[in-house]
Amino acid sequence: MTSDRRFAFVDLETTGGNTATDRITEIGIVRMTDGEVVDEWSTLVNPGVPIPPEIQALTGITNAMVREAPPFAALVEAVAARLDGWTFVAHSARFDYGFLKSEFRRLGRRFLADVLCTVRLSRRLDPGHARHGLDAVMARHGLPPIDRHRALGDARLIAQFYALMRRTRPADELEGAIAHLLKRPALPPHVPEERLLQVPDEPGVYVFRGINGIPIYVGKARNLRERVFAHFYADSRDANDARLTAEIRDVEVEETAGEFSALVREIELIRSCAPLYNVALRRREGACFIEVDDVIEVPGGWRIRPLANLDPRRPERLHGPFGSRQGARAALAALGREHRLCDRALGLWTADRACFSRQIGRCLGLCCGEESAADHQRRLRAALAPLAFARWPFDGRAELIESDPARGRWQRLLFDHWCIVDPATGEAGPFDLEIYKLLRRTLARRPEAFSGRRSTAGPRSLAAAAAAVSPSAPAVPSIA
Repeated sequence: MTSDRRFAFVDLETTGGNTATDRITEIGIVRMTDGEVVDEWSTLVNPGVPIPPEIQALTGITNAMVREAPPFAALVEAVAARLDGWTFVAHSARFDYGFLKSEFRRLGRRFLADVLCTVRLSRRLDPGHARHGLDAVMARHGLPPIDRHRALGDARLIAQFYALMRRTRPADELEGAIAHLLKRPALPPHVPEERLLQVPDEPGVYVFRGINGIPIYVGKARNLRERVFAHFYADSRDANDARLTAEIRDVEVEETAGEFSALVREIELIRSCAPLYNVALRRREGACFIEVDDVIEVPGGWRIRPLANLDPRRPERLHGPFGSRQGARAALAALGREHRLCDRALGLWTADRACFSRQIGRCLGLCCGEESAADHQRRLRAALAPLAFARWPFDGRAELIESDPARGRWQRLLFDHWCIVDPATGEAGPFDLEIYKLLRRTLARRPEAFSGRRSTAGPRSLAAAAAAVSPSAPAVPSIA
């Protein structure tokens, strides 16, 4: 027999699928302990917005039916009383759980529960089947339809599915599947559990602090609660997680309007706090660029420019970035082989005779006077072109506003030539490699997210930013 769990099987009918704009029209809850139904409850809900015709056709719930129904605000206490202390079970649970969270949030309340998704449970128990929607589960297990697409009817169906699995599957198999899906972390011993339970399941950043409040780790998440707790699972493969569990003394969280804001804030906090275990995102002091001369002023016509000397407003000759001088030289060597460049010009050959590539027929002869320096410089610039530092694609500053209407939260982020503008001073901060990479990715994928006057300055604008991260770029050791 499986252990005695308190399950509340929940189904909602709604006006649509967007938690920010749609509302609940019906709630159904079936509570079960030890495999036996304890009680059932359902109610229509006045959503306060019209029900689209296609939703009325699907559910049979019309605008007339909900006109005299109570709004969610009048039902919140009854819903909370029925779900508090019970495991929340639903088919595609993220949908139902998300809608309830949003309704509670609009009333200034929080809703948190352990969540079991029966879609995921079905997949775990029957991995050989491709379909795990409620209709497919009904057909596979011979469950009779009971008021399909009505809240109480669908809640009864998923309760019947669980009861059937309880009768027909080995207890250890079912219990193991449920335990895996409901696994709880081994919480750090030096942090009160209630402190961790206060972490919201919203986007944002978190800071783990050790002895004397020293920051030891900064992270970002779409769901802070899930991400923070994930550090403490016994089966975590991250070696840092075990050390964090032992060393953490407190956790601080900061909600953001969305994932982009969280990414920017994470980078800022790592730069300012220098936490012990954020090795990957610490400033790479050895990062650098390759600068190519328009006129050959130095041997080979190129030099390595350290990141600290970068002026993002003057990117015309820069290529990269690279993690180190060694990485930049390795990139030049790879490009030299591909484009038949001269080893001597690339700093790979110092002997006073034809370079090695020339000896094997791969160099066009700069080192022995058979190619002009100007021609070689032109070919070097062409070889490096896919790695060109992208020109800022706006005339002046650009703004990104990230918002979450359901939480009433928005954030305005202003950037100037790849640098974030400090909202307190109005000044652009120093160039940060991680901000640059984040902005390039976002501009390539969602250029419409930014508002600002587009630049017409030339080929190293938005198209170059997108091309620089495309799979067609040469596979050289750059960190861009």
